[in-house]
Amino acid sequence: MGQPIVDLASLDLTKNVFSEEDLRACLPHRDLFQLLDGVCYFDRERGIAVGYKDWDANPWWAKGHVPGRPLMPGVLMIEGGAQIATFLLKQLSGWAMDRMIGLAGLDDVRVRGQVVPPARVYFVSGNVNVSGRRLAKMGAQVFCNGQMTMEMQVMGVML
Repeated sequence: MGQPIVDLASLDLTKNVFSEEDLRACLPHRDLFQLLDGVCYFDRERGIAVGYKDWDANPWWAKGHVPGRPLMPGVLMIEGGAQIATFLLKQLSGWAMDRMIGLAGLDDVRVRGQVVPPARVYFVSGNVNVSGRRLAKMGAQVFCNGQMTMEMQVMGVML
């Protein structure tokens, strides 16, 4: 790993390519754990999706995660990566939109940088590999300010 799934600088990331309604129909996460504000790129043929989250200067986690030097927790980067991977999996695999996809595991997780608010964070997923009827593995990466801040392999299971 280490190579970006897609070159974000080559994409138009200025508009959502799925409606809020379609995104929420696919992902059950709400309130504080809604880590995708939108999906700004989707390529069915290449099997790639890019979503984003905008954090203001004082996100809910900043008060307790390193006071005076807020850093987005790695577990939230993982969760955002899992959410875009779930979105991509449901778009490509034909798995039912209303079925819950649970986190089955993580491989090759690497933290490569920091997310400091305020920030727009991009979550990228690609390389979907469905195994059987209920298990899949996808690459996921997190970017902020043009830099990869995390990468991982996400395993999801249809519950």
